[in-house]
Amino acid sequence: MGLWLKCPGCQAQNPLSLKVCPNCGRDLDKLPTDQRVYVIGPATPPPEPASATPPVEVPATPEPAEAAATPPPPASPEAGENSKPAKKSKAKRTKKKKS
Repeated sequence: MGLWLKCPGCQAQNPLSLKVCPNCGRDLDKLPTDQRVYVIGPATPPPEPASATPPVEVPATPEPAEAAATPPPPASPEAGENSKPAKKSKAKRTKKKKS
Protein backbone atom coordinates (compact mmCIF):
# COMPACT_ATOMS: atom_id res chain seq x y z
CA MET A 1 0.00 0.00 0.00
CA GLY A 2 1.12 3.49 -0.58
CA LEU A 3 0.64 6.71 -2.50
CA TRP A 4 1.47 6.49 -6.19
CA LEU A 5 1.69 9.04 -8.97
CA LYS A 6 0.09 7.93 -12.22
CA CYS A 7 2.18 8.72 -15.30
CA PRO A 8 0.15 10.80 -17.78
CA GLY A 9 2.03 9.18 -20.67
CA CYS A 10 1.65 5.44 -20.03
CA GLN A 11 -0.69 5.34 -17.00
CA ALA A 12 1.88 3.40 -14.93
CA GLN A 13 1.73 3.91 -11.17
CA ASN A 14 5.05 5.21 -9.86
CA PRO A 15 6.30 5.89 -6.33
CA LEU A 16 6.44 9.58 -5.45
CA SER A 17 10.22 9.38 -5.09
CA LEU A 18 10.73 8.79 -8.82
CA LYS A 19 11.42 11.81 -10.98
CA VAL A 20 11.17 9.94 -14.31
CA CYS A 21 8.74 7.17 -15.29
CA PRO A 22 10.76 3.96 -15.71
CA ASN A 23 8.15 2.62 -18.14
CA CYS A 24 8.07 5.42 -20.74
CA GLY A 25 10.73 7.92 -19.62
CA ARG A 26 8.36 10.85 -19.07
CA ASP A 27 9.46 13.55 -16.60
CA LEU A 28 7.29 13.24 -13.49
CA ASP A 29 9.06 15.89 -11.41
CA LYS A 30 7.81 18.92 -13.34
CA LEU A 31 4.23 17.84 -14.06
CA PRO A 32 1.65 20.60 -13.81
CA THR A 33 -0.87 20.06 -11.02
CA ASP A 34 -3.73 19.53 -13.48
CA GLN A 35 -1.86 16.50 -14.93
CA ARG A 36 -0.99 14.93 -11.56
CA VAL A 37 -3.15 11.94 -10.63
CA TYR A 38 -2.51 10.27 -7.29
CA VAL A 39 -3.54 6.72 -6.46
CA ILE A 40 -3.76 5.17 -3.00
CA GLY A 41 -3.21 1.44 -2.79
CA PRO A 42 -0.93 -1.23 -4.20
CA ALA A 43 0.80 -0.56 -7.48
CA THR A 44 -0.82 -2.04 -10.55
CA PRO A 45 0.91 -2.70 -13.86
CA PRO A 46 0.29 -0.17 -16.64
CA PRO A 47 -2.55 -1.00 -19.03
CA GLU A 48 -1.64 -2.73 -22.28
CA PRO A 49 -1.75 -0.49 -25.35
CA ALA A 50 -4.75 -1.15 -27.60
CA SER A 51 -2.52 -1.93 -30.58
CA ALA A 52 -0.48 -4.55 -28.74
CA THR A 53 -1.05 -8.09 -29.85
CA PRO A 54 -0.99 -10.88 -27.29
CA PRO A 55 2.16 -12.99 -27.29
CA VAL A 56 1.93 -16.14 -29.35
CA GLU A 57 2.95 -19.33 -27.62
CA VAL A 58 4.95 -21.67 -29.80
CA PRO A 59 4.47 -25.27 -28.73
CA ALA A 60 7.71 -27.10 -28.11
CA THR A 61 8.27 -29.97 -30.48
CA PRO A 62 8.78 -33.09 -28.40
CA GLU A 63 11.93 -35.01 -29.17
CA PRO A 64 11.26 -38.60 -30.22
CA ALA A 65 11.94 -40.97 -27.33
CA GLU A 66 14.03 -43.31 -29.46
CA ALA A 67 16.34 -40.55 -30.70
CA ALA A 68 16.88 -39.21 -27.19
CA ALA A 69 17.66 -42.64 -25.70
CA THR A 70 19.93 -43.90 -28.50
CA PRO A 71 23.60 -43.07 -27.89
CA PRO A 72 25.74 -42.10 -30.88
CA PRO A 73 27.56 -44.99 -32.57
CA PRO A 74 31.10 -45.59 -31.30
CA ALA A 75 33.98 -44.51 -33.49
CA SER A 76 35.55 -47.42 -35.31
CA PRO A 77 39.26 -48.09 -34.67
CA GLU A 78 39.86 -47.84 -38.41
CA ALA A 79 38.63 -44.26 -38.44
CA GLY A 80 42.08 -42.91 -37.75
CA GLU A 81 44.46 -41.59 -40.35
CA ASN A 82 43.39 -44.18 -42.93
CA SER A 83 39.97 -42.59 -43.34
CA LYS A 84 41.36 -39.30 -44.65
CA PRO A 85 41.11 -38.88 -48.41
CA ALA A 86 44.38 -39.11 -50.28
CA LYS A 87 45.91 -35.84 -51.38
CA LYS A 88 45.89 -35.21 -55.09
CA SER A 89 49.32 -34.86 -56.54
CA LYS A 90 49.82 -31.89 -58.78
CA ALA A 91 51.91 -32.60 -61.85
CA LYS A 92 54.24 -29.79 -62.78
CA ARG A 93 53.53 -28.35 -66.14
CA THR A 94 56.17 -26.61 -68.14
CA LYS A 95 55.28 -23.64 -70.22
CA LYS A 96 56.16 -23.87 -73.88
CA LYS A 97 57.82 -20.85 -75.29
CA LYS A 98 56.46 -19.51 -78.53
CA SER A 99 59.08 -19.60 -81.24
